[in-house]
Amino acid sequence: MPNFAIKIELDDTLKELFFSFLHNGKYQVPALSQEQEKLILHISEQFLFSGFILTSCSFNSSHKSLVEQIRKQRRTQIVRQMLVKNESDNIARSLNQESIEHVLLKGAALNADGIYSSGIRFSRDIDLLVKRDKLGKAYEVLKALGFRYLNPKTQDSTKYHNFGHHLPKMINETNTKLELHWRVTTQLDFKNCPLTENILSNRRLSNTNSQIFCPKIETTIAHLVHHSFTHHRMALGPIFLFDLAAIFVFFGKKWPVDYDLLKNLGIEKKFELCKKFIERVSDESSFSFESELMSNQIFKNSQWLRLSDASKTSSKLAKTTRIEILDNRNVLSRLFLKFRSTRILYQVSYYSPKFWFFFVSDIVRFLNKVIRTYFNRLSEFR
Repeated sequence: MPNFAIKIELDDTLKELFFSFLHNGKYQVPALSQEQEKLILHISEQFLFSGFILTSCSFNSSHKSLVEQIRKQRRTQIVRQMLVKNESDNIARSLNQESIEHVLLKGAALNADGIYSSGIRFSRDIDLLVKRDKLGKAYEVLKALGFRYLNPKTQDSTKYHNFGHHLPKMINETNTKLELHWRVTTQLDFKNCPLTENILSNRRLSNTNSQIFCPKIETTIAHLVHHSFTHHRMALGPIFLFDLAAIFVFFGKKWPVDYDLLKNLGIEKKFELCKKFIERVSDESSFSFESELMSNQIFKNSQWLRLSDASKTSSKLAKTTRIEILDNRNVLSRLFLKFRSTRILYQVSYYSPKFWFFFVSDIVRFLNKVIRTYFNRLSEFR
């Protein structure tokens, strides 16, 4: 059964605003309607865009209220980022003391490398990669630092992780979230991960911190493209393009690329499309016709502006269309996937009564949500 939602299609003004970080020079924001401002604030908060917007947009006096609220978002996100940085330092120091090889991934690694200036790129959590045989020991280090599984039903164990690629999400008293990975790609995508060994064997000290290890920048580029196109199917929006653009500028408008790795991941064509798009828009003050075509091709199957039913944002904002979120897998394969992932999420054995209780209750909860969503949408059509 499909899950119905609302998808927002940005008008030209909002698209230029949200993608302005990629352009040459600051975007001169025109007069905005009240509905457009509400939508900007909603998306900025949902996707942590405040730093990008304030860095790359020029506002006037008519935007005073909007700018104040975006600045408020950024202040909150800066405080959160400072906590993430402090936690990353503590974690790295503790893992180094225990001789546990580790690497920071994605946004945290880019910030640790100084790819971004302060107050631009924010991330929701810490992604940490360790060797599989050090997973249990790393988990114990994190526990000693105050981290625990986010879901209180998850058992205090690392035993049932084999089907996944990271342990269940963890959290500490400062609400810093963390994912402890033992591989980078999922087993659904690759039986043997093409990235994990590459990242660990080529790890290097970050450019700004002698405790923190980061991947080679070539591997980071490959990971960003795979993570966005393949793993999340573009559901995380254009931040990966901002990351690629920041790397491009940081390295003097050159691309440090491992084409063999891109080919192994099956993403060489996707990277080339992103590369050409970034190179083109970096010389433009607004989207040209060719850039618009490239953007549409990149986000062809994207659901990144999908709003959930729980969203407080009006469905009348900007231009919206009703979509169906479908999955290529059939019902049996979905159930099998849920069967396997339940074991990881709750860290329980297939033979445990708890496993079956969690599995059945989660299925019932999901079906109840889908049915309620379906009938709510059906009533709106009438």
